[in-house]
Amino acid sequence: MGAALALLLAACGAAVPGEPPPVPVRVQQAAAQDKPLFTEYIAEIRAGSEVAVYPRIGGTIIARHFREGSMVRAGQVLFEIDAQEFASSRDAARAQLAASQAQAARANEDVARYEPLVAEDAIARQVFDNAVATAKASAAQVRAAEASLANAELTLSYGKVRAPISGRIGKAGASVGQLISPGQIELARISDASSLDVYFSPSEEEVLRYARIGEEERGNGASEIRLILADGTELPQTGAIDFADRAVDPTTGSYSLRAVFPNPGSMVRPGQFGRVRIQIQTRRDAVIVPDRAVTEQFGTYFVMVVGKDNTVEQRRVEVGAQASGDWIIEKGLEPGETVIVEGLAKVRPGAKVQPVPMGAEIPLPGAGDAGQAAAKK
Repeated sequence: MGAALALLLAACGAAVPGEPPPVPVRVQQAAAQDKPLFTEYIAEIRAGSEVAVYPRIGGTIIARHFREGSMVRAGQVLFEIDAQEFASSRDAARAQLAASQAQAARANEDVARYEPLVAEDAIARQVFDNAVATAKASAAQVRAAEASLANAELTLSYGKVRAPISGRIGKAGASVGQLISPGQIELARISDASSLDVYFSPSEEEVLRYARIGEEERGNGASEIRLILADGTELPQTGAIDFADRAVDPTTGSYSLRAVFPNPGSMVRPGQFGRVRIQIQTRRDAVIVPDRAVTEQFGTYFVMVVGKDNTVEQRRVEVGAQASGDWIIEKGLEPGETVIVEGLAKVRPGAKVQPVPMGAEIPLPGAGDAGQAAAKK
């Protein structure tokens, strides 16, 4: 029966099972290198300067001199408010000033006329002293009238509402013909987004951990802050922290920070959200492997190490931080050891493998030219 089975297998062209050939896998050596570590935070983006425009006087809006959503310049007239009553107050202040000036001129003339007479005892000293007192009082009345006129002119100027800064203006808060009161309605809001204020809030644990890291360990890039926008693009310009709150917020346990970014061309608009990326540390001579080389089982991490005889060993490791597609291995792996990066599902501990460096072509199955030709087919 055995001889008959062997003849049958031979007739069918089947090969007698033997030891399987080594499985080709992609491998990479664990490298010791300086690795920068980053952290990211949700960030709120605001304009570097933003001003709400309110009326300083009440009245009816008679004109609007801007297009909503356009760029305005500092000093540009935005609204005109009917200010006829304030013009009348100005005219009255002018008249009062003229009267005070005339009275002061007469008082000064009296002083000038009495001064030589009192020196010759031609008039009583009391008459001259009264004239001097009257001149001083008249001068004070002139100054008060000048102040009243300046105040009236200033109030009248508020009838033209001007832009306090240059920037992009939003939607108008009032329309022509609307009666408004001083300080009761926001007429418009202007944002100067040539620079950005970006607010983010690390936790108190992160603040403490960062404070314990020395300057040398933080690395040269620690002062550079990157802004990642909502679509995943990164702002080319780097930012710098210019404000740190005085205390941790007890309700959230977070610490408020602000970074300033240049925004040429005002490409980024206020009100957007993004992420800030900060380099918090540089690990010196850290053992690095690709994250694809590490597997996790019930909270324990492993790598498959290829020995000198191409035998696979499952190695338990302790991982540190994960950064830029790599794991930092704290324990269990030495620099220069070879780990499997691709093909982990095809191997088991103790199996023989055919290591192929990353980037190299994996050999086709079979042996010789016939095998290559068969594999291509």
